[in-house]
Amino acid sequence: MEIRSVNGSSTPFNDHQQTAFILSLQSIPTRVSPRCTKIIPSTVITTASTVSSKDDTTTQLYAGSGFGSKSSSPSSSKPATNISNNKPKELFELQELSAQLETIKKQNILLQNLSKEKSEELSNYVKAVVDKTDSPIDVKTSFGTAKFVAQVENKSWRMIFSTDSSSTDGIDKSKGDVAPGELPYGSTVILRIGEFMGTDGSLDYVLKFSKRVLGLNELVAKSSCSVDIGPVNPGVFTFTYEDIKTNIFGVSNLPVGFFGLLKGRVNYIDTVWFDGERWIERNYLENGDVIYSVYVRDTDDEKEYKKK
Repeated sequence: MEIRSVNGSSTPFNDHQQTAFILSLQSIPTRVSPRCTKIIPSTVITTASTVSSKDDTTTQLYAGSGFGSKSSSPSSSKPATNISNNKPKELFELQELSAQLETIKKQNILLQNLSKEKSEELSNYVKAVVDKTDSPIDVKTSFGTAKFVAQVENKSWRMIFSTDSSSTDGIDKSKGDVAPGELPYGSTVILRIGEFMGTDGSLDYVLKFSKRVLGLNELVAKSSCSVDIGPVNPGVFTFTYEDIKTNIFGVSNLPVGFFGLLKGRVNYIDTVWFDGERWIERNYLENGDVIYSVYVRDTDDEKEYKKK
Protein backbone atom coordinates (compact mmCIF):
# COMPACT_ATOMS: atom_id res chain seq x y z
CA MET A 1 0.00 0.00 0.00
CA GLU A 2 1.24 3.49 -0.81
CA ILE A 3 -0.05 7.05 -0.40
CA ARG A 4 0.25 9.45 -3.29
CA SER A 5 0.66 13.17 -2.49
CA VAL A 6 -0.73 16.08 -4.50
CA ASN A 7 2.57 16.57 -6.34
CA GLY A 8 2.46 13.01 -7.61
CA SER A 9 5.12 11.49 -5.35
CA SER A 10 4.28 8.22 -3.55
CA THR A 11 5.25 6.83 -0.17
CA PRO A 12 5.28 3.04 0.34
CA PHE A 13 3.75 1.52 3.52
CA ASN A 14 4.77 -1.76 5.14
CA ASP A 15 2.20 -4.01 6.86
CA HIS A 16 2.57 -2.39 10.29
CA GLN A 17 2.30 1.14 8.88
CA GLN A 18 -0.76 0.18 6.83
CA THR A 19 -2.57 -1.19 9.90
CA ALA A 20 -1.81 1.97 11.95
CA PHE A 21 -3.05 4.19 9.16
CA ILE A 22 -6.38 2.35 8.90
CA LEU A 23 -6.97 2.58 12.69
CA SER A 24 -6.24 6.30 12.66
CA LEU A 25 -8.85 6.85 9.95
CA GLN A 26 -11.51 5.10 12.06
CA SER A 27 -10.86 7.45 14.99
CA ILE A 28 -11.53 10.63 12.97
CA PRO A 29 -15.16 11.93 13.67
CA THR A 30 -17.55 11.92 10.75
CA ARG A 31 -17.87 15.27 9.01
CA VAL A 32 -21.37 16.35 8.07
CA SER A 33 -21.89 18.56 5.06
CA PRO A 34 -23.62 21.90 5.86
CA ARG A 35 -26.32 20.87 3.44
CA CYS A 36 -27.06 17.60 5.17
CA THR A 37 -29.86 17.01 7.62
CA LYS A 38 -28.92 18.14 11.13
CA ILE A 39 -28.28 15.45 13.74
CA ILE A 40 -30.54 16.28 16.70
CA PRO A 41 -31.63 14.47 19.88
CA SER A 42 -34.18 11.67 19.72
CA THR A 43 -36.88 13.93 21.15
CA VAL A 44 -36.83 15.91 17.89
CA ILE A 45 -37.97 14.37 14.63
CA THR A 46 -36.09 15.87 11.66
CA THR A 47 -37.33 15.79 8.11
CA ALA A 48 -35.14 16.74 5.19
CA SER A 49 -36.44 19.83 3.49
CA THR A 50 -35.71 21.17 0.08
CA VAL A 51 -32.74 23.47 0.47
CA SER A 52 -32.62 26.52 -1.70
CA SER A 53 -29.53 28.46 -2.65
CA LYS A 54 -30.47 31.13 -0.13
CA ASP A 55 -31.41 29.03 2.90
CA ASP A 56 -29.66 25.93 4.32
CA THR A 57 -32.05 25.46 7.26
CA THR A 58 -34.17 22.39 7.90
CA THR A 59 -37.72 22.04 9.16
CA GLN A 60 -37.84 20.66 12.70
CA LEU A 61 -40.95 19.02 14.17
CA TYR A 62 -40.89 18.79 17.94
CA ALA A 63 -42.39 15.58 19.22
CA GLY A 64 -45.42 16.09 21.44
CA SER A 65 -45.17 19.90 21.27
CA GLY A 66 -48.27 20.46 19.19
CA PHE A 67 -46.37 22.69 16.77
CA GLY A 68 -46.16 21.84 13.09
CA SER A 69 -42.84 23.60 12.56
CA LYS A 70 -40.78 26.55 13.66
CA SER A 71 -42.45 28.67 11.01
CA SER A 72 -45.83 30.01 12.13
CA SER A 73 -49.01 29.19 10.29
CA PRO A 74 -52.72 29.26 11.17
CA SER A 75 -52.71 25.50 11.77
CA SER A 76 -49.54 25.57 13.86
CA SER A 77 -49.95 28.74 15.90
CA LYS A 78 -49.47 28.52 19.64
CA PRO A 79 -52.74 28.22 21.57
CA ALA A 80 -53.67 31.46 23.31
CA THR A 81 -53.17 31.37 27.03
CA ASN A 82 -56.31 32.15 29.00
CA ILE A 83 -55.39 34.96 31.34
CA SER A 84 -58.14 35.95 33.74
CA ASN A 85 -58.96 39.65 33.85
CA ASN A 86 -59.19 40.61 37.50
CA LYS A 87 -60.05 44.27 36.81
CA PRO A 88 -63.35 45.00 38.57
CA LYS A 89 -66.24 46.05 36.38
CA GLU A 90 -67.14 49.70 36.81
CA LEU A 91 -70.47 50.37 38.49
CA PHE A 92 -73.22 51.09 35.97
CA GLU A 93 -74.42 54.15 37.89
CA LEU A 94 -70.87 55.56 37.89
CA GLN A 95 -70.62 55.10 34.13
CA GLU A 96 -73.94 56.84 33.57
CA LEU A 97 -73.20 59.64 36.02
CA SER A 98 -69.78 60.33 34.46
CA ALA A 99 -71.19 60.44 30.93
CA GLN A 100 -74.10 62.71 31.80
CA LEU A 101 -71.98 65.09 33.88
CA GLU A 102 -69.60 65.45 30.95
CA THR A 103 -72.53 66.23 28.63
CA ILE A 104 -73.90 68.84 31.04
CA LYS A 105 -70.49 70.50 31.24
CA LYS A 106 -69.84 70.53 27.48
CA GLN A 107 -73.31 71.89 26.68
CA ASN A 108 -73.09 74.35 29.58
CA ILE A 109 -76.47 73.28 30.97
CA LEU A 110 -77.29 75.18 34.13
CA LEU A 111 -78.33 73.44 37.31
CA GLN A 112 -81.57 75.43 37.38
CA ASN A 113 -82.48 74.25 33.87
CA LEU A 114 -82.44 70.52 34.60
CA SER A 115 -85.86 68.90 34.49
CA LYS A 116 -87.31 67.28 37.60
CA GLU A 117 -87.03 63.85 35.98
CA LYS A 118 -83.38 64.37 35.07
CA SER A 119 -82.60 65.70 38.56
CA GLU A 120 -84.17 62.60 40.14
CA GLU A 121 -82.25 60.32 37.77
CA LEU A 122 -78.92 61.98 38.56
CA SER A 123 -79.71 61.98 42.28
CA ASN A 124 -80.16 58.20 42.19
CA TYR A 125 -76.85 57.79 40.37
CA VAL A 126 -74.98 59.97 42.86
CA LYS A 127 -76.41 58.15 45.87
CA ALA A 128 -75.59 54.75 44.32
CA VAL A 129 -71.97 55.79 43.68
CA VAL A 130 -71.56 57.00 47.26
CA ASP A 131 -73.27 53.95 48.78
CA LYS A 132 -71.83 51.20 46.58
CA THR A 133 -68.26 52.30 45.84
CA ASP A 134 -65.30 53.47 47.87
CA SER A 135 -63.71 56.78 47.05
CA PRO A 136 -60.68 56.21 44.76
CA ILE A 137 -58.80 58.72 46.90
CA ASP A 138 -59.55 58.37 50.60
CA VAL A 139 -59.19 61.86 52.06
CA LYS A 140 -59.63 60.49 55.58
CA THR A 141 -56.03 59.19 55.59
CA SER A 142 -52.85 61.26 55.63
CA PHE A 143 -51.67 59.70 52.37
CA GLY A 144 -55.07 60.32 50.79
CA THR A 145 -55.04 63.92 51.98
CA ALA A 146 -51.69 64.50 50.28
CA LYS A 147 -53.02 63.02 47.03
CA PHE A 148 -56.20 65.09 47.30
CA VAL A 149 -54.27 68.35 47.72
CA ALA A 150 -52.03 67.51 44.77
CA GLN A 151 -55.09 66.79 42.60
CA VAL A 152 -57.18 69.88 43.44
CA GLU A 153 -54.62 72.70 43.57
CA ASN A 154 -54.26 75.04 40.60
CA LYS A 155 -57.48 73.71 39.10
CA SER A 156 -61.06 74.90 38.61
CA TRP A 157 -63.99 72.84 39.86
CA ARG A 158 -67.48 73.55 38.59
CA MET A 159 -70.58 72.50 40.49
CA ILE A 160 -72.53 70.50 37.93
CA PHE A 161 -75.28 69.03 40.07
CA SER A 162 -76.76 68.88 43.55
CA THR A 163 -79.34 66.49 44.96
CA ASP A 164 -80.88 69.56 46.63
CA SER A 165 -81.42 71.37 43.33
CA SER A 166 -85.11 72.02 44.03
CA SER A 167 -85.55 71.86 47.79
CA THR A 168 -84.92 74.87 50.02
CA ASP A 169 -86.13 73.32 53.26
CA GLY A 170 -83.70 73.82 56.13
CA ILE A 171 -81.96 76.81 54.53
CA ASP A 172 -81.50 79.76 56.88
CA LYS A 173 -81.45 82.79 54.57
CA SER A 174 -80.76 85.16 57.48
CA LYS A 175 -77.28 83.62 57.70
CA GLY A 176 -76.57 84.16 54.02
CA ASP A 177 -77.09 80.50 53.13
CA VAL A 178 -77.87 79.87 49.48
CA ALA A 179 -79.20 76.50 48.36
CA PRO A 180 -78.04 75.30 44.93
CA GLY A 181 -81.62 75.73 43.68
CA GLU A 182 -81.55 79.34 44.83
CA LEU A 183 -78.46 80.43 42.94
CA PRO A 184 -79.04 83.61 40.93
CA TYR A 185 -80.56 82.63 37.62
CA GLY A 186 -77.99 82.00 34.93
CA SER A 187 -75.18 81.41 37.44
CA THR A 188 -73.09 78.46 38.49
CA VAL A 189 -70.52 77.88 41.23
CA ILE A 190 -66.84 77.46 40.39
CA LEU A 191 -64.07 76.79 42.89
CA ARG A 192 -60.78 78.16 41.55
CA ILE A 193 -58.22 76.60 43.84
CA GLY A 194 -54.72 78.09 44.02
CA GLU A 195 -51.45 76.71 45.32
CA PHE A 196 -51.03 75.01 48.67
CA MET A 197 -48.32 75.18 51.27
CA GLY A 198 -48.76 71.93 53.11
CA THR A 199 -52.50 71.72 53.79
CA ASP A 200 -53.18 75.48 53.54
CA GLY A 201 -53.97 77.28 50.31
CA SER A 202 -56.03 79.92 48.54
CA LEU A 203 -59.34 79.75 46.72
CA ASP A 204 -61.68 81.92 44.66
CA TYR A 205 -65.31 81.07 45.26
CA VAL A 206 -66.97 82.24 42.04
CA LEU A 207 -70.56 82.78 41.03
CA LYS A 208 -70.16 82.82 37.26
CA PHE A 209 -72.93 83.92 34.92
CA SER A 210 -73.46 82.33 31.53
CA LYS A 211 -74.94 85.59 30.20
CA ARG A 212 -74.49 89.05 31.56
CA VAL A 213 -77.18 89.88 34.07
CA LEU A 214 -77.37 93.67 34.37
CA GLY A 215 -73.78 93.79 33.19
CA LEU A 216 -72.68 91.21 35.77
CA ASN A 217 -70.08 88.65 34.68
CA GLU A 218 -69.10 87.03 37.95
CA LEU A 219 -68.92 87.47 41.69
CA VAL A 220 -65.66 86.41 43.31
CA ALA A 221 -65.06 85.74 47.00
CA LYS A 222 -61.31 85.66 47.60
CA SER A 223 -60.81 83.04 50.28
CA SER A 224 -58.28 81.09 52.29
CA CYS A 225 -58.67 77.34 52.46
CA SER A 226 -57.25 74.30 54.23
CA VAL A 227 -57.68 70.54 54.54
CA ASP A 228 -58.14 69.17 58.06
CA ILE A 229 -55.64 66.48 59.04
CA GLY A 230 -56.80 66.19 62.64
CA PRO A 231 -58.49 63.11 64.15
CA VAL A 232 -61.92 64.75 64.55
CA ASN A 233 -62.73 65.86 60.98
CA PRO A 234 -60.03 64.32 58.78
CA GLY A 235 -60.17 65.40 55.17
CA VAL A 236 -62.73 68.19 55.62
CA PHE A 237 -62.06 71.06 53.20
CA THR A 238 -62.58 74.48 54.82
CA PHE A 239 -62.60 77.89 53.14
CA THR A 240 -63.25 81.37 54.54
CA TYR A 241 -64.45 84.40 52.54
CA GLU A 242 -61.98 87.26 52.91
CA ASP A 243 -62.58 89.75 50.11
CA ILE A 244 -65.69 89.81 47.92
CA LYS A 245 -65.44 91.49 44.53
CA THR A 246 -67.15 91.40 41.19
CA ASN A 247 -66.80 92.03 37.49
CA ILE A 248 -69.38 94.54 36.22
CA PHE A 249 -69.49 96.05 32.73
CA GLY A 250 -66.05 94.61 32.04
CA VAL A 251 -64.49 96.34 35.07
CA SER A 252 -62.99 93.78 37.45
CA ASN A 253 -62.51 93.65 41.21
CA LEU A 254 -65.21 96.12 42.23
CA PRO A 255 -66.17 95.57 45.89
CA VAL A 256 -69.82 94.65 46.50
CA GLY A 257 -72.04 94.34 49.50
CA PHE A 258 -74.11 91.41 50.70
CA PHE A 259 -74.97 88.99 47.91
CA GLY A 260 -75.33 85.70 49.72
CA LEU A 261 -71.60 85.81 50.44
CA LEU A 262 -70.45 87.10 53.83
CA LYS A 263 -66.92 88.20 54.60
CA GLY A 264 -65.38 86.08 57.33
CA ARG A 265 -67.91 83.30 56.93
CA VAL A 266 -66.45 79.78 57.22
CA ASN A 267 -67.65 77.10 54.79
CA TYR A 268 -67.06 73.37 54.78
CA ILE A 269 -66.86 70.69 52.09
CA ASP A 270 -67.12 67.16 53.46
CA THR A 271 -65.61 65.07 50.67
CA VAL A 272 -67.12 61.59 50.38
CA TRP A 273 -65.92 60.64 46.88
CA PHE A 274 -63.04 61.96 44.76
CA ASP A 275 -61.09 60.56 41.81
CA GLY A 276 -59.21 63.57 40.44
CA GLU A 277 -61.91 64.48 37.89
CA ARG A 278 -65.13 64.26 39.91
CA TRP A 279 -65.64 65.54 43.43
CA ILE A 280 -68.70 64.70 45.53
CA GLU A 281 -69.38 66.54 48.78
CA ARG A 282 -71.88 65.71 51.50
CA ASN A 283 -73.80 68.30 53.45
CA TYR A 284 -76.58 68.29 56.02
CA LEU A 285 -79.53 70.63 56.08
CA GLU A 286 -80.86 71.87 59.40
CA ASN A 287 -83.80 69.50 59.09
CA GLY A 288 -81.31 66.59 59.00
CA ASP A 289 -81.59 65.77 55.29
CA VAL A 290 -78.39 64.71 53.53
CA ILE A 291 -77.58 66.38 50.24
CA TYR A 292 -74.77 65.76 47.77
CA SER A 293 -73.15 68.25 45.41
CA VAL A 294 -71.02 67.15 42.49
CA TYR A 295 -68.09 69.16 41.12
CA VAL A 296 -66.29 68.39 37.86
CA ARG A 297 -62.93 69.75 36.81
CA ASP A 298 -63.42 72.65 34.38
CA THR A 299 -60.38 72.96 32.11
CA ASP A 300 -62.06 75.67 30.02
CA ASP A 301 -62.29 77.96 33.04
CA GLU A 302 -58.66 77.21 33.88
CA LYS A 303 -57.57 78.37 30.42
CA GLU A 304 -59.77 81.44 30.59
CA TYR A 305 -58.51 82.42 34.02
CA LYS A 306 -54.84 82.09 32.96
CA LYS A 307 -55.44 84.66 30.20
CA LYS A 308 -56.43 87.33 32.74
